[in-house]
Amino acid sequence: MNKTVVRKKNIKDFGNQWKIYGKIGGDYWSSDEIFRDHFGNLFDPKDMENKTVCEVGAGSGRFINILSKYNLNMIYAVEPSIEGANVIKKNLPDLKNLTILNQTGELFKTDNLCDYIFSIGVIDHIKDPEDVLKNIYQNLKKDGLFCLWVYGYENNFSYLLFYKTISIFTKILPDFIVVFLSSILNTIIQPYIFLCKFINLPLKDYLLNVFRKYSWKRRNQVIFDQLNPRYAHYYKKEELQELLNKAGFQNLKFFHRYKYSWSVICKKIS
Repeated sequence: MNKTVVRKKNIKDFGNQWKIYGKIGGDYWSSDEIFRDHFGNLFDPKDMENKTVCEVGAGSGRFINILSKYNLNMIYAVEPSIEGANVIKKNLPDLKNLTILNQTGELFKTDNLCDYIFSIGVIDHIKDPEDVLKNIYQNLKKDGLFCLWVYGYENNFSYLLFYKTISIFTKILPDFIVVFLSSILNTIIQPYIFLCKFINLPLKDYLLNVFRKYSWKRRNQVIFDQLNPRYAHYYKKEELQELLNKAGFQNLKFFHRYKYSWSVICKKIS
């Protein structure tokens, strides 16, 4: 399918998701703890104080809300769906240093170059993201950092077999049916999580250290988030490294989060 068509469909899918699961709150899913969990020891978030920060693919604004706690100078939220942009406005009405850019990743432009740009769970949903990464590079200051998290291919064979089978149907089903299926799968997975305490099953560390901490509703949302988008790519480390190098990024530092996904911090040198 044409790249432009796939991207538009994904934006629409996520826009619909934010209408269903748009609220952010004081739970683990929207906590500073989960933000730090994504990046391990790759960088110290306290270094962002008084800096200009951007998130590409801001969704409902949950990470923007977390980032705002670090006393930032300015925050840009790039969100391609109008539904997501409206949800961010609703969720964060008092954030005076926030600018919402209702633009796609390859077209946005910040008024000021950024010290940090984040993209968490977004690049893996953009087909052929080279143009997006190059634009992110252009919106960074010299020595600015790009911090991203994507789905990983390594150690995910069993999950990918299940995902690729069921998503053939869930990608085209109405959202209300996918919401219902997500609830059923949430129920089914509970005994599996219990067994993970005693047996080294696939995704054990993630399920015990992250997923289990979510509320029931958030678990439904996370499952829905897996099943609903038209496009998702699971990156190998070497593939991700080549992609980032082609966009101009250097000094790549990788973190294999629970051995199922990749977090990367990389720098704009010139």
